[in-house]
Amino acid sequence: MFEFDWQSQKLWAAEKPVAPAQPSRLPRSRVARTMLVHWIEHCLECAPPQCYASCRLYVARADRKCARFVYGIRPNPAFGGLLDCGADLRFRRWGKMESTLRPRAAGLSEHRLWAGLDRIVTATVNVISAGLRPISPFRRLNGALALVRDNFFDRLAAGPGKADYDDFVVEAFSPDDQPFNLLLELWNGSSLAFRQAIPIRPGDNFFTMPAAPLISLVNWDNARLTLYPENDREARLIFTWLDFVKYRAPVPAAAKNLAPAGKVKCVAWDLDNTLWQGILVEDGADKLVLRPEAAELIGQLDERGILQTIASKNDFDPAWAVIQRHGLQDYFLHPAINWGAKSENLKQIAGRLNLGVDSIALIDDSAFERAEVEAALPMVRTYSEKQIAGLAGLPEFDVPVTEMSRVRRASYVTEIKRTEESHSFPGNYLDFLRSCRMRLQIFVPDDPSAVQRCLELVQRSNQLNLTSRRYSAVEFTGLLNTTGVLSLALRCEDRFGSYGIVGFASVDERETEPQLTNFVLSCRVAQKRVEHAFFQWLAQRERRRACRKLVADLVVTARNGPLAAVFDDLRFQKVSAKGDQVRLELPLETASGADDVVSLKVELPE
Repeated sequence: MFEFDWQSQKLWAAEKPVAPAQPSRLPRSRVARTMLVHWIEHCLECAPPQCYASCRLYVARADRKCARFVYGIRPNPAFGGLLDCGADLRFRRWGKMESTLRPRAAGLSEHRLWAGLDRIVTATVNVISAGLRPISPFRRLNGALALVRDNFFDRLAAGPGKADYDDFVVEAFSPDDQPFNLLLELWNGSSLAFRQAIPIRPGDNFFTMPAAPLISLVNWDNARLTLYPENDREARLIFTWLDFVKYRAPVPAAAKNLAPAGKVKCVAWDLDNTLWQGILVEDGADKLVLRPEAAELIGQLDERGILQTIASKNDFDPAWAVIQRHGLQDYFLHPAINWGAKSENLKQIAGRLNLGVDSIALIDDSAFERAEVEAALPMVRTYSEKQIAGLAGLPEFDVPVTEMSRVRRASYVTEIKRTEESHSFPGNYLDFLRSCRMRLQIFVPDDPSAVQRCLELVQRSNQLNLTSRRYSAVEFTGLLNTTGVLSLALRCEDRFGSYGIVGFASVDERETEPQLTNFVLSCRVAQKRVEHAFFQWLAQRERRRACRKLVADLVVTARNGPLAAVFDDLRFQKVSAKGDQVRLELPLETASGADDVVSLKVELPE
């Protein structure tokens, strides 16, 4: 519920949007009840009324108090959500919305009843107050009404009830043409308990977060929520939902059928009370103590080739300075230290590392943050700070230590340099790849380190994997020793450095139609024509053996779509399908020859 201001009609009318509003993304029929939240206009850093005489930002309202919104909070009938109108406002600098939190919930009809009565009473008082203006220009009657209203809603919302809600929902329309962030804060008295950045884009916006973890942080004696634009932006918004809600029926978990990948490939660390003991913004950098078990785990994960990053709600510069002071800056790739939702940050980190989101794990002391990630990304595994000491012994972190795993982080740092140069390269992407002078070595893995690396690829890779079969060490050794099956390792390098062994393939050549039984490639060389170069070479080899086609059985998964696209690009033909297995054939007489992007060095026994 909003404390609507029925004055400043001219200012509001000048800004009224002409575009028709879209239907609410949260229909009232889905909501059983909401918290009795009473949003009012407030100021961020003021000391009224002494500041009115000295502050250059002072703008007098009709009652001579300072206007923190340009035209107050106006009902906009072009929009609807909880109420039959939207709450239309434009923030001025230091302006914010604020609401005291009380546990009581109310049905939607009760909300609309109180809103209607408030509108009638306010309109009546405005008429009387306007009539008294010649006697007193300060509109004391309006001020008295605001005080009575606040006390009334505080008592009403403080009635008996249980704080049982599903989500906190923000639905708002932004007429502005530039995106920005809203900062949502939970305060218990003078203590900041929670802060979340909510991204706002031009047009319709809809944002939800799980309510239970946020409610668990509330001290009901003196809790309040505040909401304001980041960087003092004087933004305009029309809110249609800004409430804790309880749905009529349970909301199904998103992507409930998505299971995590077998092994963790990247760990995202929270900072406050997780990587270190203490809270940076409260305790100061000098009082923070690095957790010894965290430092030990960082080294163990790095040796195993498990990448690491940061997902922390903090300001970047002071937090990064603490990390540098402890000498940990080189361990973390693409750190996300900001006030955005951690689920969004994890998705962006996964994209930059070219990893599946389901291969990422989060370590965070906050039950709220873990719940937010679990709700938005159920495939991400989450752990509390109390589990740090035992994580290395869990099966999902138990990966073989190889020569490649020890240098995996360094190889990703090199890849970041490649990416930065590709963005500034004047030609197209193929021209950039040619400038990299890519070289692919194809050989039979026979020494222990090469065999171990190929096994690691088979066990860990998902996106470019023909069958996703996970061999044991004994099974893999048996495959390598099978007569008539050609097992191949792929090593790649370019002018930036070596990628190491990036692929493994096995081809059963015992029949007249050779069959590709395994193919797996590291995502670090995906879309760099390495896979194309390999298959073009293999087609030429089998054609020289007087074979007519190459056969492959692709087991389709939720993750290996990129490999299916490669087969399509190389003109493999789909001949049959059974369940999730698709039989593909490549007619060798039509197979294309090697291009000039990747040069080959083939080392096979006679």
